[in-house]
Amino acid sequence: MGGTVIRRFSVIGGTGALGKAIAFRLASAGHEVWIGSRAAEKAQAAASEMTELTGGRVHGAGYAEAAAQAQTCFLAVPYAAHAETLEAIRAAVEGKIVVDTTAPLKPPKVGTVQLPPAGCAAVEAAQALGPQVRVVSALQTIGAEKLAAGGAFDAEVLVTGDDAEAVEEVRAALADMGLRTWHAGPLANSAASEAMTSVLIQLNRRYKLGQAGIKVSAEKLTGLSVTPVTGLPLFAPGDDLAAAIGDAVLAANQHLAAGDVVVVAQKAVSKCEGRQRRLADIEPSVRAREMAATAQKDAAVCELMLAEAEEVMRVSPGVVITRHRTGHVLANAGIDASNVGAEDGETVLLWPEDPDASARALRQALEARFGVRLAVIVSDSLGRAWRLGTTGHAIATAGMAPLRDRRGEADLFGRELQATVIGVADEIAAAASLVMGEAAEGIPAAIVRGATYPSDEDVGVGGLLRPLDQDLFR
Repeated sequence: MGGTVIRRFSVIGGTGALGKAIAFRLASAGHEVWIGSRAAEKAQAAASEMTELTGGRVHGAGYAEAAAQAQTCFLAVPYAAHAETLEAIRAAVEGKIVVDTTAPLKPPKVGTVQLPPAGCAAVEAAQALGPQVRVVSALQTIGAEKLAAGGAFDAEVLVTGDDAEAVEEVRAALADMGLRTWHAGPLANSAASEAMTSVLIQLNRRYKLGQAGIKVSAEKLTGLSVTPVTGLPLFAPGDDLAAAIGDAVLAANQHLAAGDVVVVAQKAVSKCEGRQRRLADIEPSVRAREMAATAQKDAAVCELMLAEAEEVMRVSPGVVITRHRTGHVLANAGIDASNVGAEDGETVLLWPEDPDASARALRQALEARFGVRLAVIVSDSLGRAWRLGTTGHAIATAGMAPLRDRRGEADLFGRELQATVIGVADEIAAAASLVMGEAAEGIPAAIVRGATYPSDEDVGVGGLLRPLDQDLFR
């Protein structure tokens, strides 16, 4: 992942099902991983297999040696081996973070909650390792098989710990693994997560669920927030836009939450997709020259407008209004020279070839990385009929319907709404444009949280466009 900070982790018990799944996710995210096992040879064999699967740097060693290699150590051993494993790694993890994934299951009654006298296994670990080790608890409610599959899934992780900084470091590592996490309080609260393991086992057995998980469901009554994604580079053709956005979000100690809308400027998408055009390479047609003379614009730009437009609707001095091939009515067919920054002559930027497809690809990549359901809007600043000034508009959507139909709902006085259909994608794009800017801000993406919109897996932005047979101005 471009720009991901490579860290070194150890996974003690890394030859077991859960340990292997953790190592696989960490190595797949680009981190260096040391697998620890009682038998070093077994760990080395697992490391070799993991290296082939992920292409990452994975090593194998005995418990103590593997623990000594990393600043953060995941403990993934059965509860029966918990105490002796803690004793084996105690000296090696002094001053480090230990992520205890243990659930105190006692066969054969693994479906019955059996918490230890200390309250939970994580507190036992903290007592055994001493105050110089920062113990954090996580992953008791995630099935090993589901974790090993490598993709996103609809479950979340509770993370507990007494050291807030250590908890956030662990949450960042879990985010790299594609997991959504919640800080669930002090280490003693691990008792709830550990007990939940037995509850989930019962649900799996009773309802044939495979591997059930947990999901936190709540509505935060905090209104709408718009957060700029800072630290993004000046993009060039071939750059991985989704990876850059994900890296920047994590670098800012932020996260993506379920329901967030990631708004991305059209220019960033077009640059990464190589939609730049050098005007010196364009041979204007007779029609383009005629249009340029009337509009007082560059003939090469007019030629590109003709290629991008389904229809040229109006040409006046300084103004060309077109119906873009995607159906949007806008000036200059969306062609823009601002913030293009070419060094080899005057260059302009076209819209993406298929904006909705670009939005879908961004959404798929970001959901896979952060493990949550998102929506994506590709936005551009457009003018509006009978008004001066530009505002942010959605030119592509993914994961959401661009319209919110409120017909049939009641107003404050109980009267049924008859005609209220909200262009929610445009409203979200406009809100994001306030922090993304139009000049030298250099912020081509923003996270909008708290917006209410209809989820949709199939519809693109086309629903926003008024059909031609309803054109009231011609």
